[in-house]
Amino acid sequence: MKLPVILLAALLAAWPAAGREIKNAPGKDGRIEDDINLPFVNDPAVLGSWRAVDFVGTPGLFRPGKRAWPGNLYLKELVFLPDGKSPNSWLTWTKGVVMHHGDKTASRYTVKKIGGHEYMFFEWKSGDYTIRHRKPDYYVLEKEAGIRRDNIDLPFKDDPAVVGNWESVDFVESPEKFYPAARAWKGDLYLKELVFLPKGKGGEPWWTWTKGVVMHHGDKTASRYEIRKIQGTDYLFFEWKSGDYVFRGAKPSYYVLKRK
Repeated sequence: MKLPVILLAALLAAWPAAGREIKNAPGKDGRIEDDINLPFVNDPAVLGSWRAVDFVGTPGLFRPGKRAWPGNLYLKELVFLPDGKSPNSWLTWTKGVVMHHGDKTASRYTVKKIGGHEYMFFEWKSGDYTIRHRKPDYYVLEKEAGIRRDNIDLPFKDDPAVVGNWESVDFVESPEKFYPAARAWKGDLYLKELVFLPKGKGGEPWWTWTKGVVMHHGDKTASRYEIRKIQGTDYLFFEWKSGDYVFRGAKPSYYVLKRK
C-alpha cells in the first residue's frame, strides 16, 4: 500500500524525532560527548538485521521507493542482538537509543511501519555533530529479518564414524559444488577444524553434537553434517550458519572437512 505524499509527509513530521532525551556536554577538546550510561530497556521489535536504504536530513524527507541520497551509503546495516548487544563490541543499545562507546554518542532511533514495511530512522552522529555541533541527519533502514533460533534441545544419538579431528579443506555453496582437485574458496578458511569427542561433546564447551547435527549453544543454531566418501576419502560437509543465516535469513553454505 502506498500512502499519498501529503499524508506521508504529515505522518513523518508528526513523529517525535527527539524521542528519549539525551544529555550531552562538550569534552576537553570541545567535542560533544553524549551520556551513554543508559540503563537497558528491552525492545523486542528492534531485534534482527536492518539494511540502510536512504540518508535524509529529517524523517519527513523520506519517500519509500524514491531515494534522496544520490551516492553510496556509508552505513550498510545495523544488527540488534538480545540484551542490548550488537556484533560490534563498541555498540550497545537500549530502547530508542544506540550507544557508540568509542565516539561517546547516543543516537536515537524510531521505528515505524509504512506501506507494510518496517523502517528505522536512526540519528547519524558523525563529526558534524560531535565536532561542528550540528544537528544530526538520519539514516533510514528497512527491517530485513529477525533473529533465527534453531531448536538445539536434541537428544543424543551416537555416530562413531564422526568422532575424531577434521580439518577444513574448502568452503562451497553446496556439497555438489565440491571437487577435491579444484578448491572453490580462494581465501583463508575461517573455520580451521572441528573436533568431535565421544558422547556428543565438542572441541569447545559451547557446542555439542548428535548424529547428523552440531548444536551451537551461543548462537542457538543446529547445523547439519554429512559424511561422504569421495575417491576413497571421507569428507565431512558441515552447514555454516553464520550471521548471514542468523540475521539475514540466508541459506547456509558448507565447510568441507577431511579427517586428520
